[in-house]
Amino acid sequence: MSGYKTFAIAGAGNIGAFIVEEYLKLKEGGILTSVIVLTRAASASSSSFAAKGAKIVTVDYDSPSSLEAALSGVDVVISTLGSNALGAQVPLVEAAKKAGVQLFVPSEFGVNTPGHTEGILGRKAAFYKMLEQLDLPYALYQVGFFSDTTFIPFFGWDLAKGAVTIYGEGNTPISWTSSRDIARFVAHSTTALPREKVEWRTFRIEADRKSLNEVVSEYQEKSGKKLSVTRVPRKDLQDGLEKNPQDLAKLIQLIWEQGGGVIGRPDELSNSEWPEWNQVGVIDTMLSTRA
Repeated sequence: MSGYKTFAIAGAGNIGAFIVEEYLKLKEGGILTSVIVLTRAASASSSSFAAKGAKIVTVDYDSPSSLEAALSGVDVVISTLGSNALGAQVPLVEAAKKAGVQLFVPSEFGVNTPGHTEGILGRKAAFYKMLEQLDLPYALYQVGFFSDTTFIPFFGWDLAKGAVTIYGEGNTPISWTSSRDIARFVAHSTTALPREKVEWRTFRIEADRKSLNEVVSEYQEKSGKKLSVTRVPRKDLQDGLEKNPQDLAKLIQLIWEQGGGVIGRPDELSNSEWPEWNQVGVIDTMLSTRA
């Protein structure tokens, strides 16, 4: 076991909420002693976490002393700050180092960031470099794409209407993992594995690996629901990004089409670190969360 006993989660919305819930389960089971939720302001979700045993701490990311005080005695900090709040991760990292935090999990939870220098992936890559410079051990989690939140109109999937838009050929494989399975793996690995298998480690996990065309075909087969697929040339996607490089939906769709949606070769995956993970495949996740 890692020996880590106190955990602080920054950004407890979306994937962060699932991670908080999994650590609270471990706290209830006596595996760890404290789960702290760092928040800018009180909310209904933080009140719910408090009722389940979490300690809610309001912090000011512009105040180093506020962050250092909040992290006093904390073993592990897990950042799930969203893309619009990634800047707050810099003072969080600095405060974690000063407070004596032993492990920092930066807000990755996507595709591989090493080697990237621009955009959101470049910003994420800069954070683990910062951790290396500070000599603050990290654990990175590359999980592919969230199978429970990706298949929505924003990304061209309107399952309620049976309509799908695919840019390009749609044949490149993509790594898929649900928020719940990600949270379960993060909580398990940071508590059950020995420290030497966690610190300075990049975990590559996926519940499933399928192309968009495979997802369409298997979803139709399992759900019995016909999907109308509109195909858009890859050039239209590239032209759209040239006009608006900040278009997140098109950026992700281009990553998929260019083959950047997988987190590594099958032999590079970390799934074997937890044989009992029992992750849920992409189609079953879609069926359990569909409108």
